[in-house]
Amino acid sequence: MNTRLKTLRARQTACVATLALLVMALVPGSVLAASILKGCYKITVANSDTNSAWYTEPNAIVKSWDGAWDWAGDGAYRITVQMTSFSSDGDLIGSGTATVDDMGYSGAGGYSGDQILFRCSPDSGAAMFEFFSTNGDNDNAGGTDVNQLTGIPGTYQFPEKGIASRVTNVDTGQVVKHTWQARLMTGLDKDKQGWFLVKVKNFSRYKVDLFQCKACKSFPQNAQPIAYVAFKGGASGNIPSSGLSIGADHRYNFDGWHHYWPGAIHPKQNLNVRTDKVTCAVRNTTPVVRFPTMSVADLERGEKITMPITIDIQCESGFSKLSSGLNANQTAMGLLAREENVGYAKRLGLVTGGSAVSDLLSDGYGKKNVAQGVSVTLTRPNKGIVFFLTNRYVTMGGYQDGWYPVLQDTTQTGSDNNWDYYTRTVNATFEAFRPKQEKVTAGKYNATVEVVIAIQ
Repeated sequence: MNTRLKTLRARQTACVATLALLVMALVPGSVLAASILKGCYKITVANSDTNSAWYTEPNAIVKSWDGAWDWAGDGAYRITVQMTSFSSDGDLIGSGTATVDDMGYSGAGGYSGDQILFRCSPDSGAAMFEFFSTNGDNDNAGGTDVNQLTGIPGTYQFPEKGIASRVTNVDTGQVVKHTWQARLMTGLDKDKQGWFLVKVKNFSRYKVDLFQCKACKSFPQNAQPIAYVAFKGGASGNIPSSGLSIGADHRYNFDGWHHYWPGAIHPKQNLNVRTDKVTCAVRNTTPVVRFPTMSVADLERGEKITMPITIDIQCESGFSKLSSGLNANQTAMGLLAREENVGYAKRLGLVTGGSAVSDLLSDGYGKKNVAQGVSVTLTRPNKGIVFFLTNRYVTMGGYQDGWYPVLQDTTQTGSDNNWDYYTRTVNATFEAFRPKQEKVTAGKYNATVEVVIAIQ
């Protein structure tokens, strides 16, 4: 009896062990099943099926997206251009840079950086591309090269009278043409199954420049984008936008539109045009402001030095003080900081409630032999704060964006048959921007600003 019982128990144990091994063998099999499918798949909803090519891990950022329709990209580029007696053909009259975050079907803010757009099988490593081109099949919005009229390579007819456009991929430096170009997408995140996750943040930034071109034709009713950002991916199997190829003419090749194209570059939707307006211009400014040398100890005690900046302005006859202001069609002035210096200030939180920055840090801030912990701030004669403008082509934001009425604090110095002349003073103060909080280090300080006058 005992022997038989031991034998039976041994057999039962063996059966249980065998069953456990079989179950364990099945688990990896279900994971491997997902990799049987090849290529790239558009992700629009969460999917917990680990066997699916559309599988998404818990907490992945996923939502529906519909691609680059004609009205996509609303709000990505808010540009004000002005064509006045001060501008001539070939002048840059508007510019803006945007990411694909703002170029989708829902416009500005429609995507988030970590949102998954495509999921690609592990064999796709060298076969995922961001394609880009102008709207080559539309003669009035990216299909007609007008560089012979503008003298500027890469310019195309724009759907607004007197304007030509040029689009540049900021991350590659390539000017966008009517023939397709592409960038290999690398450094992508992967999920636990080893599949690549193509996210919004993996696409490039795109800059739009607008130039005056009085000879350029106009079809303002045209409502299409001037350029597109597309995706092509997968070494085999399912390949979105499979027909796109480098060098192909967009006029005849727009495979994958609009479902597999995440972004539309569409500045016409939010363009403000100011033309034939009486306005002002800068005649002269103090060319260089030289601050005396200060010790680290003095700066850390809160000591500062203030120097004046004189700005001379000329306004066309007929320009009245009612035309000076921050509302639509009024004229304003700002002191524009360079992009590099703006970036330093933003990283240190020296910002306003708008797009302006409060302090101007030195060129090369953070590098050896460059003074740290110090900045230049601006004030009006009445001690009112003047913020630094960061984008000359974004208007209507008022003081928090760095705009001030052009005739604010001015004194008229003369006039003739065509012009009225004014002067104004802005005070520049060199100081430690956070005494006893941000360490002040010895070094040189050097920075440049540009005085900008623009119709709002």
